[in-house]
Amino acid sequence: MEERSKSLIKNTIILSFGNFLTKGIMFFMTPLFTRWISQSDYGVFDLILTYISLIIPIITLESSEAVFRFLADKKPTNNSYRVIVTNSLLINLFGIVLCSMIGIVLGVVFNNFYFFCLILLLSIFEGLNTYLNMLVRGLKKIDIYTISNISFCIFMVISVTFFVKIINLDLNGMFIGYFFAYFLNVIFISLIVKPYKFIDFSVLSKKEIKSMLEYSIPLIPTVISWWIILVSDRTIVSIFLGTSVTAILAIANKIPNLCQTIFNVFHFSWQQNAIETKNDVDKKEYYNLIFNKMIKTLSSIVILIMAFDFIIFYILFDERYFLAYYQAPILMISIIFSMMSQFIGGIYIADMNSKKNGYTILFASIVNLVVHLMLIKFLGLYAASISTLISYILLFFVRYKDIKTSVRLHIDKENIIVFLIILYFAIGIFINNIYMNVFNLILSILFCYFFNKIELHTMFCSLLNYKKGRFLKR
Repeated sequence: MEERSKSLIKNTIILSFGNFLTKGIMFFMTPLFTRWISQSDYGVFDLILTYISLIIPIITLESSEAVFRFLADKKPTNNSYRVIVTNSLLINLFGIVLCSMIGIVLGVVFNNFYFFCLILLLSIFEGLNTYLNMLVRGLKKIDIYTISNISFCIFMVISVTFFVKIINLDLNGMFIGYFFAYFLNVIFISLIVKPYKFIDFSVLSKKEIKSMLEYSIPLIPTVISWWIILVSDRTIVSIFLGTSVTAILAIANKIPNLCQTIFNVFHFSWQQNAIETKNDVDKKEYYNLIFNKMIKTLSSIVILIMAFDFIIFYILFDERYFLAYYQAPILMISIIFSMMSQFIGGIYIADMNSKKNGYTILFASIVNLVVHLMLIKFLGLYAASISTLISYILLFFVRYKDIKTSVRLHIDKENIIVFLIILYFAIGIFINNIYMNVFNLILSILFCYFFNKIELHTMFCSLLNYKKGRFLKR
């Protein structure tokens, strides 16, 4: 169990470096983007990116997920890698051709060929970038995956700054900047990984393609369902309240996205770890140990970010977006239930059970859509965050009830106390009293230390031993 935990921790640390750096840069660039273009244009830009995030997995039949999952199970032999990479790439290329045809037709129909071609190019290279990243993960090259995230972020900052701030292309500049970032990153990562080494069309196999599609196609409803939960809110808000309010919702999601980013680092490592340990005799005990540690650690980080929320909004974001301040705590609580649901989803992936992943998230997405449409006229922007929270809570309990029959996951009593503490900090944000905010800030730091003191002490001792070893070598 110790070796498995070490592997999980090692991968998490490597991914943490890249994710924190890239998301940190993205987070601090967002206030600049919202100042460089109008509030309405930023809402349109964010909305179109969300549509692209839906289209790519559908067009490519989730071949990116398939290449990761099938490679993760294989021993590192060139022949097995060639079979998986070549066949998954063929599926991906089919999607690119189809996407190109759709983009050209839409450009002609709507008489805006330039704009649709720009969106088309952005979609193609974002899809290729995703495929390469999942290929790298499947090859267990976590360090290169981290480099890919960092390099994309650097390319994006440079290109968007050039096209929007220097050349003043406004909304078009945002799209052109993102396109060049993905384009350059695809070339950069291809030079490092050399994926062409694994391409051999003589190993094309209908049986292999069928096997991949049997795994990946059931994931498409999952993608659509996640999209409904995550981004359909913006579509509904833009229809009922306008694109300017959509921009406020986009900013409201920036704070919870910090929490989600931290979890995603762990989740990527956990997916790999769950696959590697799926046949272990003591996997139930191991899953429960990691599950409860994850809740405690990531919940304490959510508490810390909640406490810093008032500083972030007062310093970083323009006052036009301050309404987002009150949406953030609801969305941050929803992240807690999201990460617990995705932990169980990692077990489903390890068991090749993509169907359970699919129909549980489909149920949650329908709940999200119905609740949002029911509440939007009465609660306005709050309908988006409340519907997201309700859908994530139900998603977790449906998966939790299902997995208890096989893995018997349980939540420790200590973590139930943690949930109550999170609720207290959320209420503090709505009260928004400066003295209470400062008090909660200090309190959150103490809580974060208390919940993670063993882990922090271990890290501190490891660091001292490392420095001591280097000193003795000298």
